[in-house]
Amino acid sequence: MRLKTYIVSTMADAIPMIKKDLGPDALILNTKKIKTGGFLGFFRQEKLEVTAAIDPVTSTESKKIEPTKLALKKIEPSRSHDHSKDSPAELINELKNIKQFMVQQMKEENLPESLRLLKAQLTAQEVAPEISADLLAKLMSKVGGDTTRTLDSVRLLAREELVAIIEAHQSQSALQDPEVICFIGPTGVGKTTTIAKIAADYMLTKDKKVGLITADTYRIAAVEQLKTYGGILNIPVKVVESSTDLTRAIEEFQDCDIILMDTAGRNYQQAKYIEELKRLLPTDSKVQIHLVLSLTSKYEDMRKIINNFGSISMDELLLTKKDETGSAGAIVNLVCQYDIPIRHIANGQNVPNDIVAFTPELAADFIMGEENHA
Repeated sequence: MRLKTYIVSTMADAIPMIKKDLGPDALILNTKKIKTGGFLGFFRQEKLEVTAAIDPVTSTESKKIEPTKLALKKIEPSRSHDHSKDSPAELINELKNIKQFMVQQMKEENLPESLRLLKAQLTAQEVAPEISADLLAKLMSKVGGDTTRTLDSVRLLAREELVAIIEAHQSQSALQDPEVICFIGPTGVGKTTTIAKIAADYMLTKDKKVGLITADTYRIAAVEQLKTYGGILNIPVKVVESSTDLTRAIEEFQDCDIILMDTAGRNYQQAKYIEELKRLLPTDSKVQIHLVLSLTSKYEDMRKIINNFGSISMDELLLTKKDETGSAGAIVNLVCQYDIPIRHIANGQNVPNDIVAFTPELAADFIMGEENHA
């Protein structure tokens, strides 16, 4: 780790000096205004003290990056660092974190054209800025100023890195063989249709005997819809209005391999509806809770719903309406920001076909615009 301090009039004066002494990979760790010169305290000039550093390890890794493609990152000008108290490992880690943040803040003109286009696509897909920065940082270290790479090769590399990021964050379902799955979620996300798709999959693919329960007595149409699906698939359907009804219905379905339960769609940004749902849901260890969210929703609204359900142990997420939006960023955002596995993505109204199993490759293809899986 090499640190060097410069006394300059402006930041513009410091940058060429830092690049000359420490190289294009140097980062600015601190800046602060100081007074210098003068006589007996008079006529002192205001200067800028700039502290820069270079990590020899990351510097050698980034030799392929053209100096003109780099931007130095200034952080917290009012903060002073006493680096004599930091260990080399801590400084190296800080530099790596700053470098990643630098990519996030980097101006468009400082990125190679292929990465500018990729960054624009990630933004259009509404991928979270920190995830986009992580991906671009990885690609910068591999692509840099290499002008021989084609756009297709960069996109292929980006897909590979995105798959790796998703795999690193993807969590696994704790219970692989539940007896009851309860589907919860806000209004309009397509819970009932999705339940019919999953019921058909259990019957036709896994040769399981299925029972259906609905607690959505707020909408007569929802009850009739599930009964219609049950009739088509030859699956029994029971309607419940209380936890007592639910206990009885589960007991009556003891000969079923799996029970799928529909619940009322409500505005679950309101705590009172979540409390109502908690009083209804069974707490047995063989019960899974699946939260259904629509990809047409704003990601911030998804976050609010998940956070509001903090008092309910959610086992999996199920995402719907992929066919109704061109934005898939929420998929990777959810994987990276929440420790809740995603099992399925629904992508249409057709029962039982329009539902696919979640994989990192599928999510990466959605982000990169490859719709072959849809």
